[in-house]
Amino acid sequence: METRLTHPATKWEHDAKQPQQIPQNKLRLAAMAGHMRLGKIAARRAALIDLLADGRPHPREEIWQTIAAQLEQDCWGKVPQEALARDLVALRQGGIRIAYSRRPQIQGYYLQYPPLTRPSSHPYEAVSWELIDALRQLSVPEKNRRAFAAADFALRQKRLLLAEEHPGWSAAKVDTEARRLVYGVWPELLP
Repeated sequence: METRLTHPATKWEHDAKQPQQIPQNKLRLAAMAGHMRLGKIAARRAALIDLLADGRPHPREEIWQTIAAQLEQDCWGKVPQEALARDLVALRQGGIRIAYSRRPQIQGYYLQYPPLTRPSSHPYEAVSWELIDALRQLSVPEKNRRAFAAADFALRQKRLLLAEEHPGWSAAKVDTEARRLVYGVWPELLP
């Protein structure tokens, strides 16, 4: 028994009506939903995006069956392999990263994350993606060594700042407060 799934245009129209949507995005979603109602290819590609958005790989046969259940049986035409290939090319050209997994038990197409473009940094947040990528390539012992060195550096800097800000404090009090601020250790837990 075949169950007919919700048409992608219905889902996109629903998303267009959500109050948290940006007004311009509401218009875009509604326009695309209307286009999907008129065009079989647009509806098929939207259904493909919705299917792949669940984060797991989908084999070709599953894609064909699921989307055909949502739309109509002839949505793929006479050569489904070519239709799917054209859809994948069009979506990839639009900036959607679709990859294919060949690993046993998890073969199929899936959305590849992160997106092609890194999210823009906020003015108060300076992110060096090159540094992050370099750190990801380090071995675990090297990452630990660098983390402990950074923590030691932060502690030394905080001691210097506190000693300058509070010249009347003893060295022990400066050290205790610096450790609390850097490590979050409360004084009663210190040796």
